[in-house]
Amino acid sequence: MRLLFVLDRCGSACDPGTDNEAPGGAVAVVRGQKRLQALDFWLRNPDYLADELLNQLESGTMPDADTALGRARALLEGDEPDMSRYPMLRWRYGAWEALDDALSLLASHGLIAVAAVGEPPTKIDRWDYYMLAAGREHVGKLRATEPDLLWYDERAAVVLDVAGQMSGSQLKDLQYKQAEYERTVWKASISGITDRVRKRLERITDQRAGMSA
Repeated sequence: MRLLFVLDRCGSACDPGTDNEAPGGAVAVVRGQKRLQALDFWLRNPDYLADELLNQLESGTMPDADTALGRARALLEGDEPDMSRYPMLRWRYGAWEALDDALSLLASHGLIAVAAVGEPPTKIDRWDYYMLAAGREHVGKLRATEPDLLWYDERAAVVLDVAGQMSGSQLKDLQYKQAEYERTVWKASISGITDRVRKRLERITDQRAGMSA
């Protein structure tokens, strides 16, 4: 369900009538496994997502400061970072998890489609992940009937605001700027940064309060 919400919220609109690579029934696409893994990392690690919100706030790329601060605060409240954390391994190209089983399950139910781009099977340039109309309809039903799953939807919306349409490589470069992420030993779980980000949030909040006093 997590990946289904990511594809629905973060996928770019596509039309099989104009996109020759899109399968029938496709409504959105996430292009490249790097981008999908990077989006999934932020959804699964609220402390890293909150820190990137603060990075964009301070750089001026997140223009609505109050919204950015409010979202960062919500991501760091109470037990939220620990309860919704789902660690990922540090792999060759950054945070990674084998997604084949989960994606195959979604594909077997006709909710998504996965397409190889290049000259398969000998030369595959990337994998693209399509949300199908049936998948979007299913997500809509989940929003209406499964309130316990809505945090996936809300978190994926924040992830999209932070990631925009950056490529997987661009997102990975951003994530590698976190020292804890970059220094994690290969094949080890990437550690959390909750305490550091909470202190940063307090400092920025205090600075803004002082400026408006």
